[in-house]
Amino acid sequence: MEGYKKFRIAVVSLCAVLLLAGCSEPQEPKQTSPVAVSVVVLEASEIRPSREFVARTAASAKADITPRIEAEIREILFTEGAKVSQGELLIRLEDTRASADLQQADAELAAARAEVDSASRNLKRGEEVSEKGFLSAADLDKLKDRFSAAESRLQAAQAAVQKAGSNLEYSEIRAPFDGWIGRLNYDVGAVVSPSSGAITSIQVTDPVYVEFQINEADFINFRRRGAESAQALSRSLGLYLTLPDGERYEQPGVLDFADVQTDASTGTVEMRAVFPNPDAVLVPGLYVTLRVEGQSGEAKVLVPQVAVQETIEGKFVLVVDDQNQVAQHFIQTGSREGALLVVNSGLEAGDQVIVEGLQKVRPGVTVSAAQKQIDPQTGALIQTGEASQ
Repeated sequence: MEGYKKFRIAVVSLCAVLLLAGCSEPQEPKQTSPVAVSVVVLEASEIRPSREFVARTAASAKADITPRIEAEIREILFTEGAKVSQGELLIRLEDTRASADLQQADAELAAARAEVDSASRNLKRGEEVSEKGFLSAADLDKLKDRFSAAESRLQAAQAAVQKAGSNLEYSEIRAPFDGWIGRLNYDVGAVVSPSSGAITSIQVTDPVYVEFQINEADFINFRRRGAESAQALSRSLGLYLTLPDGERYEQPGVLDFADVQTDASTGTVEMRAVFPNPDAVLVPGLYVTLRVEGQSGEAKVLVPQVAVQETIEGKFVLVVDDQNQVAQHFIQTGSREGALLVVNSGLEAGDQVIVEGLQKVRPGVTVSAAQKQIDPQTGALIQTGEASQ
């Protein structure tokens, strides 16, 4: 009985505690701070009509260094891959044979001159005695023939000396122009000749050519514009390069050449642009992106690519409004401009687009937005101001 009373007292006490707890005031929910995000304020920029082409760089001039005589390579005087100047001595060939040939030709020339002198004196005497009747006309003709033959041999000897002298000069190979010299195909001690092929080659890369193709329709449009030449058309265009590492080449180029016929197998026309290359950044054989722009355009809003998301409904961005709340804007985009996209509809200049913290927010939430600037080429973000609450 006594245990039952204790049990009743415990139950009553528990109920009293529960009633008191139920009557207490509810606790206020803990307030959360706004989510921190980074935004970029959109601006309008002039966008020119443009086209991009896959292109390849090429040397604006190239020369194969090929020997003109058969001889052994005695000395290499250049460093592969180095820059060389016009007239610089590159290779010395063995000149013993060429020097001997020149000495022999000089000797033959001296003999030919002596023969001419002798034939000339004999002819003069023959003409004098012929006038007095002491020499027949037939003998006089023989003297004249000997003199003519001696003169011919003299001319042949002079040509032989000139050829031998040239061959001796050819034993020293010099750079035909300023440029960059390539790989060496033969080493010292190798015997080379005109049929051996190039010992090395020199290329001019400043300026550098950029070669690309356009389709037939674009070429017809080019002709209809009344452009008499690529140089005339180039005055109304801007040409720029994007390098394989994604960086934009700082020097603009000009259109230099348009072929006069199409390639029947591809339906394209060869075109060529010229770009200055004083720092030798561009080397022949690079695949680059050539951008051709018109000289005039229209103002367009640009949005960072990093801010654009896409669903089955289309592309959209998250925008922070004047109340620091997030809103979703579906957009239509155009061409790519570096790290930015042209906006055709859905955004206006001055809109604050979220570029960092996208995964932490959704439409309708309040955020703390820090304004940043974006590098239009690389997409790198730079802090510009304090966060707005």
